[in-house]
Amino acid sequence: MNTFLAALFSGTSRGAIFALVALGLVIVWRGAGIVNFAQMGQAMFSTYIASTLITNGNSYWVGFFVALFAGAAMGALLDILVMRPLSNKKKTELLSSDSMRAAVPVIASLGILGALQALAGILWAAEERGFPAPAKQEGFTFGSNVMPFTAFDLFVISLVALTLVITTLFFKKTGIGLAMRATALNQEVAKLSGIRTNRTRTLSWAISGAASSLAGLLITPTSNLSPNTLDLVLIVGFTAAVVGGLDSPAGAVLGGFILGMVISFVTFYDTPEDVFLSILAVLLLVLLIRPRGILGSKDVRRV
Repeated sequence: MNTFLAALFSGTSRGAIFALVALGLVIVWRGAGIVNFAQMGQAMFSTYIASTLITNGNSYWVGFFVALFAGAAMGALLDILVMRPLSNKKKTELLSSDSMRAAVPVIASLGILGALQALAGILWAAEERGFPAPAKQEGFTFGSNVMPFTAFDLFVISLVALTLVITTLFFKKTGIGLAMRATALNQEVAKLSGIRTNRTRTLSWAISGAASSLAGLLITPTSNLSPNTLDLVLIVGFTAAVVGGLDSPAGAVLGGFILGMVISFVTFYDTPEDVFLSILAVLLLVLLIRPRGILGSKDVRRV
């Protein structure tokens, strides 16, 4: 029973983090039609900034909020300085075909990921360091029993749940959120309706950057921080987005929790070596049954 509870709580905590990563990817995909593979590079870099601030005597929460702001700023700058100029050069020979117009921004995001990792290696000497947790990482005790659930797990789940609620309300109840949804559905119609699509697109990159930074801050206390720490998290988060549906925020959250549970139960009941095989099996199964993901939408053409 203790093993089952440990797997359940661990899967819920990790799944919440994967859901954040997947949500960030989906927001950018809906807003710009780009898979941002630089996302966790931004998260790594902003987490290093937070670690440096905390090491120099600032409180955890100062580092926490500065990292979120840094992640949002990097996301916005990435769109303004790199992705938007690329999308505006449609008449060049390189971007003359639809396939190249789709591939070049993805290649650019991979290049930015490598550049951020290299820059972190230069600035922090590729130092592998720990990262503090804002809550205890020892299991709760009831009598003489130690529960396989920590205060930090509760903090992670509560914070991610709050973030998801705020994000949902933002997209459904605010004018800016509705404008972002309209832009994601049809950019040309949104422009004709008076929506400043460039602003909403940049905002989607900023929100994605903040979400990925939050994921980095929540996962590094259970692992060491290094320039390549979050690469595997990016792989799992992207897989979660595909499993849930790359155009569905709710699907991204669902995919994150599914993979969190799969990873946790395979680790506890089998061996960690089989984790990636299990992830691949889930991905293939979903794509065979629902090629656009569990909650992915279908293309509809009206004549």
